[in-house]
Amino acid sequence: MASSIATVFSWIANRYWTYRGRTQKNVAREATLFVLANLGGIAITQFCLLFTHHVLGLTSPLADNIAAYVVGFGLGTAFRFVFYHYIVFTGHKDHSPGDDDTDSTSPQGQAGSGTEPRAVPVSVRP
Repeated sequence: MASSIATVFSWIANRYWTYRGRTQKNVAREATLFVLANLGGIAITQFCLLFTHHVLGLTSPLADNIAAYVVGFGLGTAFRFVFYHYIVFTGHKDHSPGDDDTDSTSPQGQAGSGTEPRAVPVSVRP
């Protein structure tokens, strides 16, 4: 139950904070892909543990911890990041016409081309 709640919270946090500009319109598809990414990360961690036990023959608690929590967790995290970035959160931020990501105001706060600051008259006192 706790892992399900953590997965839902993680999906909400990634959707509305980390990848807020890349969310998809099909929420069910995005959530399903997110769950698959998490299951893939768990499978990678378990594979590392099984590989250490059955192929390398290392069964000590230290070997288990290194296999699961260092190697497996690292590979699983890298897999989830790539899966989230290239498969789950692939939507594009909607831009209205004429809207871009650059700031189009001059340093004085007036709308302009943004290429050069406007000259401000300066009076010199004797």
